[in-house]
Amino acid sequence: MNLPHHSNRPLSIAAKNAFRGLLLVVGLLFHPALSAEAVPSFTAYYTLSRSGITVGETIRTLSPAPNGEFIYQSVAHATGLLARFLKDEIVERSRWVYQDDSIRPLSFITQRHGGKKERITRQIFDWEKRIATHTRDGDASQIPLAAHTQDKLSYQILLMHDLKKGMKHLEYTIAESDKSNIYRFAILGEEVLATALGTLRTLKIRRIGDERNTTVWCAINLHYLPVKLEQHSDDDGRLELKIVSVQGM
Repeated sequence: MNLPHHSNRPLSIAAKNAFRGLLLVVGLLFHPALSAEAVPSFTAYYTLSRSGITVGETIRTLSPAPNGEFIYQSVAHATGLLARFLKDEIVERSRWVYQDDSIRPLSFITQRHGGKKERITRQIFDWEKRIATHTRDGDASQIPLAAHTQDKLSYQILLMHDLKKGMKHLEYTIAESDKSNIYRFAILGEEVLATALGTLRTLKIRRIGDERNTTVWCAINLHYLPVKLEQHSDDDGRLELKIVSVQGM
């Protein structure tokens, strides 16, 4: 398998950019609706391609945890020739509870291992003090928590819930390392899409103000499970995430 062509750039830089694209995409991947009764435990498998070349895969798993909590986890790694140069595996894990027809995140952890440097970052949500604490390499920072603030995975559940309710105004406050960001989405309409799961009726949405031009197709009859995601940027070209299979839906 050949890597995408990058004029006058060494392979190591091309590989790093391709894997960076993988991380950006898996960070934007969505999953089903909010209601505890409507969200079964599941595992979904996706492949990532760059300019038509498969460069990685991600596995997403939703499962219940003790004390009424839920765990949503994403595992991503490079594949094919790219895997010879990038042996890192990225694990993201969000722990949260349902509360007041919404999601309340409790913790968000990112682990990077398998490569030259092991790294773990943690984000802890203290809702009594209304503070989120982010820790990386021994350094800690705090930001205030507004009502309904989400982490980088939990907001995706809330987005799907809002789509299922037919909401048109899709805006979310996301707690990141040292600040909060606002994510906004526009609904583009329905589209019938051919996928590895068969022909599906999807709802097409796009993030507003995103320089990577992110568009997602969510399967309406699969609790708005995402089945395709596209990004376009000058640095990374065209990135495409496609579903391969799903269990438990």
